[in-house]
Amino acid sequence: MMEQRRISRACDACKRRKVRCNGQSRCQQCTHVGLRCTYASTPTSRSRKRALARGSVIAECRTLSFQPSQGGQPEQTLASRVVSISIPASIVSHPNPSFFHEFLHEYERYVFPMSPVIPASEVQDMISKMDDSRDAASFVYIFAAVTLNLTRGEPVQEAPATRERIATLLTRSLEHRRPLGFDAQPTIVSVMCSLFTEMCSVGLRRLDLGFMYLREAISLLYMLHAHSDEALAEFDMPERARLQRAYWECFIHERFTALTYNRPPCLTALRGLPDHDPSLPEDVEAGFNHTIDNFCLVDREFLEYWLGERLGVSAKWIENKQQQLEDNCWHHEVLQLPGMMQADLIITRHWLRTLTWQIALSNTLLSSSPNSCLLLSLSFPLRLSNQLRQFLVTIPRNMVGIHGSGILEKLFEIANVITDVVLHLPHASGDETIQRIHDIIFLKNFVYSFAGFQTLRPEALTQKFEMIREKYPEIREIELLL
Repeated sequence: MMEQRRISRACDACKRRKVRCNGQSRCQQCTHVGLRCTYASTPTSRSRKRALARGSVIAECRTLSFQPSQGGQPEQTLASRVVSISIPASIVSHPNPSFFHEFLHEYERYVFPMSPVIPASEVQDMISKMDDSRDAASFVYIFAAVTLNLTRGEPVQEAPATRERIATLLTRSLEHRRPLGFDAQPTIVSVMCSLFTEMCSVGLRRLDLGFMYLREAISLLYMLHAHSDEALAEFDMPERARLQRAYWECFIHERFTALTYNRPPCLTALRGLPDHDPSLPEDVEAGFNHTIDNFCLVDREFLEYWLGERLGVSAKWIENKQQQLEDNCWHHEVLQLPGMMQADLIITRHWLRTLTWQIALSNTLLSSSPNSCLLLSLSFPLRLSNQLRQFLVTIPRNMVGIHGSGILEKLFEIANVITDVVLHLPHASGDETIQRIHDIIFLKNFVYSFAGFQTLRPEALTQKFEMIREKYPEIREIELLL
């Protein structure tokens, strides 16, 4: 009796392949062909007339089960998947909706607060329309990809498998995208589809591709006249506020891209923060507005100094910018937000302070004199290092990792500057030396603990840490105690 009940239900893969399933938690058929064995609600039946060719279901299940690549060169696989789309969307069937539903909770918890435009309820509605709408299908695939991109802090040895999964979902999204017709008008969904594609492309280290899709999202926003106050006034709430948030998110991404990858920006800041949207959780709205405040400090003058020859900068400008970035009122408000938002906002602000210090260094405005202004001191990054450590020990590590490659880029830049300062400044007094060593060991262990950090090729940074070990032999004893 128990045996009959056990085998009365077939797993999803066996149902689709129409083979006998033994009903075990990992059935014999899936074990034999190497598929993921899952049990979900019964899908709509498929007539034999519309049945797929023999072997195609196995191939699809293997792809959507995201089995780790067995090849020796995963980067080639990623490149071929993202660049070359060879499978017509019309013959690719979708996974069971439950596959996408599993991402909704993490999307709502981790992705939406940092990208508050398309709520999980709308995504759920699009999941139900995937078979009827290519636009819905394209967004659902990229929604899953961006959620996976931001929420899988796996060990280093497993990271290639995650990148393969993201690349597969990204490719499926691109397969289902429709070209914008001659008389067609973009939607907020198509804008965010392009922006999520940019985020995933950057996470896969396809930086040129990411920049292209960022510019595509910006172009779609211009078609919607999101840059025009007069045009936005024609939209009702909450659509007007959503367009404003989408514009600001593109502004933030473009500023980050300019500072990190030296890409020219084209967006200007809107006149004010997004209109208040009662449908948005209070902490999400506050956190997003603080992120806007962060990147509004990267004004045209800042960009000209950073992207240009960095000449003609005055000490007064450096002091003013550092004082703006040290705003105690801003810090107090940020500390009232959830830890995930605190991590992004505070690390970003430390990163911007580090960049400002580098602009000053390029203009020989810094001094090693103990009587010099702290904001114009050569040792200023050491103070930032200590402040950053004091903050990072107060929050769970996953609150940092959840932000993906962008926050790792910022930590990389901060660590790179701090190691340079430690290497080139003369030896300090005993207590100060120990403090420096504690801070640098903590920072090294922290940044190298993230799987994605290895994709930044930190060999030069590793070499600098080794040089610090040689400069400060006592570091070995302290490492044993930590």
